[in-house]
Amino acid sequence: MRSRYLVILTGILTLYAAETAAHGQQNQTTLQAAVAAAGPSSAQSPRVNTPQSFGDRVWSFFRDGEWYFEYGVNKEYWSRSDIHVSQPGLGNNFTLYNVQGHDEQCCESEALTGNLFGPQYNFRIGRFITDNIGVELSLDHTKYQSTIGQVARVQGTAGNAPINGNFTLDNTFFTETLHNGANHLMLNAVYRYPLIGNINDTLSLAAIGKAGAGLMIPHTSDTIMGNPVDVGTKSLGNSFGLDRGWWQLNGVTAGVEGGLRLVLYKPVYVELTDKVAYSYFGDLPAYMGTMKQSLWMNEAILTLGFTYDGTGR
Repeated sequence: MRSRYLVILTGILTLYAAETAAHGQQNQTTLQAAVAAAGPSSAQSPRVNTPQSFGDRVWSFFRDGEWYFEYGVNKEYWSRSDIHVSQPGLGNNFTLYNVQGHDEQCCESEALTGNLFGPQYNFRIGRFITDNIGVELSLDHTKYQSTIGQVARVQGTAGNAPINGNFTLDNTFFTETLHNGANHLMLNAVYRYPLIGNINDTLSLAAIGKAGAGLMIPHTSDTIMGNPVDVGTKSLGNSFGLDRGWWQLNGVTAGVEGGLRLVLYKPVYVELTDKVAYSYFGDLPAYMGTMKQSLWMNEAILTLGFTYDGTGR
């Protein structure tokens, strides 16, 4: 839970920095225009408003902006991928080709009863800087499971001996699970285009587009040739690590997303989007070694949102 609070705090600070930069540029442009319009005499001694204190700017950032918060669930489709396994101490250095994987929907209905962290879920927190352009921090808790029973070609060395052939990927030979999960933490640019009604009015409809990049924070559970990985227990002291820990900070992701936002009853809305993302995992932990993998994902997302609009609209 503490890690989620840190993610939210980081997102708010990032959004504040972006809005402050845009606000400062806007003030400078407005002042220059006013001086030019007033003529030479005014340009020699322009009247400048007293700048706001830091505390006032922070308060204005929260009070006067248009913020939104979303929670929802998703359905994912994963591409086939090649997985490279390196276990030097075991003499293993091979690649599994064209491995098939799928998501693991298990308990999406439990979100309605308060279990928000069991399903494949999505969190968003964002702020619109103008009527159309915004910045968003998103967390997509996706899940990946290599399909048990499939046949894949394996080539390289295993036990310091050459290996090249087709093998059945079962629970003993090879399985990869990212159930806790394959987490996409992204900073997105957002564009909103009104289609029906005024912005944020009841029953108004807007098109939404997003593009961003960020970190992959996976939790890995895998078994290779009978040897399961051990990443430790789920505890505060073992939360994050580069190649160990319950979650590992060892991947990057980038993606685009588009869809529709319908205001059900101001300020509550629903958003339906489709997202395409590419992810690279550099050093997924394995028993006495690591794995490398790249994945494409298509994700259908349905969220319920709430808008706080301090613009007076």
